[in-house]
Amino acid sequence: MERPTEVSRVILVVLDGLRPDAIDAFDLHHLRRLMRVGPSSHCARTVSPSLTWPALTSLLCGVAPADHGILADSVHLPRPRMKLNPLPERLRRAGYHCSAFIGEIPALYRGIGSRIGRMLGFVESRFSGTSAPEVLLAAQSALRTQRRGLIFTHWADADRIGHEFGWMSPQYGDAARRLDATLGHLVCSTQCESDPHTLLIALADHGGGGLVSNHHGGEHVLNATIPLVFVGGALQARTIPAATLLDVPATIAWVLGVDPHPSYAGRVLSEAFGIEARGAVA
Repeated sequence: MERPTEVSRVILVVLDGLRPDAIDAFDLHHLRRLMRVGPSSHCARTVSPSLTWPALTSLLCGVAPADHGILADSVHLPRPRMKLNPLPERLRRAGYHCSAFIGEIPALYRGIGSRIGRMLGFVESRFSGTSAPEVLLAAQSALRTQRRGLIFTHWADADRIGHEFGWMSPQYGDAARRLDATLGHLVCSTQCESDPHTLLIALADHGGGGLVSNHHGGEHVLNATIPLVFVGGALQARTIPAATLLDVPATIAWVLGVDPHPSYAGRVLSEAFGIEARGAVA
């Protein structure tokens, strides 16, 4: 399948717990502009269960939680039902550098967090910062110098405040605006909108407030629906139909010229690049 051959670097940003309706409700003008000018979806779907660690594991391994074995929000080694082929490891084998930047985790979990990072194929995994701006600051060196491969970053502000005060509360709105401002700074500092070699993908891992105002577990459309946006110099405004979180790892591999592993459950979102979609990755 034809691919955008100039892309050599993907920046993947997880806006933890950001509901699509928060974009207009709290005037997230950076995200709203990016979704207006580039390929995007306000109604993409996450995995089930709609929890952070299952979703992040699916995002990095390409398979559903039932297959990778992470079914709860806790840092632990998976017990998969199948052999996993993590995206960072697949990219590493193809000669790409992969790095991850996540907020601080309790000292008890740092060892296992680093071990999981190595198992996934990340050459560098940093757990630093308590807010999106601080996590972005920890990633600045990689963003300046790493011109090839995958830079993964996770910003937990909206999820953390959603659990404390409730989704769509005023406090949640403040956290959502902080995510938006940080995303705007990232786009500006990397100049990715005009850089044909860099693709930025921003999405949430889940929504929230569906069944319980301060949680995101359970089957509910508000928990399962997420925003998704692609930012890059060669991209034009398009609505991406029927996108899911599981489509993202297959798409990243394809963009970087690496065949998505046959185990990946998602499809390549080639329509985001103006290329006719050809069904699911098998």
